[in-house]
Amino acid sequence: MSRRKKNSYNTILTVLGILAFLSVGSAVLYIVYGDRLLPVRSESSYDHVPGDYQASSPSEVLVESLLEPEVTIHVEESADPDGKSLREDDISVCQAEILKGPNHYCYDHLSQEEQHLYAEVYSVLKTFGSDALLTTQDPEQLKKVFSCVMLDHPEIFYVTGYSLTKYTRSNVIEEISFSGKYTMSEPEAKAAMKQVEAVADACVQRAEGLDEYGKVKYVYEWLIRRCNYVLGAENNQNILSVFLTTDTVCQGYAKAAQYLLNKMGLFCILCEGEAMGREAHVWNIVKVDGDYYFLDVTWGDASYTFNEAQEGAPMPPEINYEYMCVPYDEIAGTHVIQETVTLPVCNSMRDNYYVREGVYFTEVNSDQLREAFANAYDNVQDTVSIKCADSLVFADMERYLIDEEHIFDFLRGNSKVNYIKMEERNLLLVYLN
Repeated sequence: MSRRKKNSYNTILTVLGILAFLSVGSAVLYIVYGDRLLPVRSESSYDHVPGDYQASSPSEVLVESLLEPEVTIHVEESADPDGKSLREDDISVCQAEILKGPNHYCYDHLSQEEQHLYAEVYSVLKTFGSDALLTTQDPEQLKKVFSCVMLDHPEIFYVTGYSLTKYTRSNVIEEISFSGKYTMSEPEAKAAMKQVEAVADACVQRAEGLDEYGKVKYVYEWLIRRCNYVLGAENNQNILSVFLTTDTVCQGYAKAAQYLLNKMGLFCILCEGEAMGREAHVWNIVKVDGDYYFLDVTWGDASYTFNEAQEGAPMPPEINYEYMCVPYDEIAGTHVIQETVTLPVCNSMRDNYYVREGVYFTEVNSDQLREAFANAYDNVQDTVSIKCADSLVFADMERYLIDEEHIFDFLRGNSKVNYIKMEERNLLLVYLN
């Protein structure tokens, strides 16, 4: 864990997903070798600061709502609009630029008419334009297309919304003019982008040579170790909060993951919806070796404030891998998707973290357990995860390791062991020290 993160324990708490990781139903358990197993349970060994985290019931969820686009609407009864028409040649060039870019997923899933409008909106925002007459007379269509542009382009970090003017005759819209709402000037945005690229390029270079799974894992860990979840942080809805200040919220994490993985040549898009069915949340969908997976960096960031009244309890790990490359079934209970366009189907476990790391168990297997513990020791890890395929395997694993005390067959010299039981997630987290 970085020194910066350790120093932040007394002031910052993160994250979505953690009470699934340490819910009321979970407990820190202590076992002494040779004695009758009498687990010591407590309702919670850690205090939680209100923020973006998963709880055991919807009533306990506290998440920050995403900032809705700022939209200002003016109406003018006029047959002579003041706006400027966009040149068709410029729109064609813009469409070619979009298709050459690293991410045009939303664009690809629009109708031809909507794609043309997308190019118009993109052209205006990229040039810090204003008062551009669009080809649509439908404000709802504009709203959808604007969302698609922002979902595809994390580099447009300087836009918070838009304003439009409806030019009407007898209450019928005849023209719409469009302007972006900008947080900075074009020179300021270019200067900020240079800073972003310097940090991002260094990250990309360090991931060179890794396979697709390795790159996703590297970005997942890099973002979690770099960032703190801070409500109200400056620029927390865009990538500046990650690359320039490191204090962010879910949309900042997700857009930064998209930006980095796209730079690495990987498919990564944003996925919008709700956390625990209550509040707005953003995460990602990635493609690894041909299969699609959900990736939620925010819920993977498991930083805590240690409860001084429970100093004997083990410190939870910095990174929660429960939300790295997971299928829909693994995330459906806590995440509700709201589609702007049709999203890819995520139904594979092949490149799930636990599968790839050899700690996914479809049955109790002593050889696999021995290898998992040995790898954790060899890599100087503080914990080893034991992820079970279902509740039946989990029950068998708990009986084998805990009730029958076989866990000491795999530990190196421990006479006592601390572990966290996450029955709802079919996961045991065993501390090695």
